[in-house]
Amino acid sequence: MSELLDLLGNDIKPSRLRIVVETVYSQTIESNIQVPKDRTIGTSKNLKEFYSLVNRAIIDYQTRAGTGIRNHINLTEEDPDAKDDTEVISFRLMKREPGAYSQGAPFEGNVKNLRPIVRESGLDPANPDYRFTTNGYWYDNLVRFTCWCRTNKQANDRACWFEDFMEDYTWWFRLQGVSRVLFWGRGQDQTVTEDGNTWYGRPLDYFVRTEKLRKFEEKKLEEILIKLETKET
Repeated sequence: MSELLDLLGNDIKPSRLRIVVETVYSQTIESNIQVPKDRTIGTSKNLKEFYSLVNRAIIDYQTRAGTGIRNHINLTEEDPDAKDDTEVISFRLMKREPGAYSQGAPFEGNVKNLRPIVRESGLDPANPDYRFTTNGYWYDNLVRFTCWCRTNKQANDRACWFEDFMEDYTWWFRLQGVSRVLFWGRGQDQTVTEDGNTWYGRPLDYFVRTEKLRKFEEKKLEEILIKLETKET
């Protein structure tokens, strides 16, 4: 629990955290759980925030998994540098569509979130003279993580390591506001040689459902002044 508190930060009380973790854990192990279509479990995250969560989780996972010494794995949007000997996990967006509501596998639904859905509306408690509306958009994303290493054996080991890591942290991603994270498959092995330096890559694809919220505020109408004029003809 102490490691979990360090990862989540100090903004959640232990008693509240136990309740939330138990709920998410129960939902994760139930194969027939239905993901809510109107809200996420935690504060909703967009795609950019999902990448940041993965980076945070990798740092935590490396620190706790072994002797406490990090394995110097860098998560980056860029391909590995030819002269860099540090293992690299790159990420790339392969596909992005409006979130689907209808039944079926991801990306196969016919009913999609093409228009904003009202998540919440009412009077702003901080500004009583204003009212607000929060609109939400679901997005279905296919994200490719590629494990780059200097040998085939290291690349294969790192790919298996990353699969275990993502499986272990699926519940945490949901707790942080990422609706769904599903292993989509492993792509063809890659080999890149530049300036005599060879990198071996293992691409792993994940389906990720994210949410973007936009809040609109406007002042309540207080008074209407109508000026009538008569004109003699």
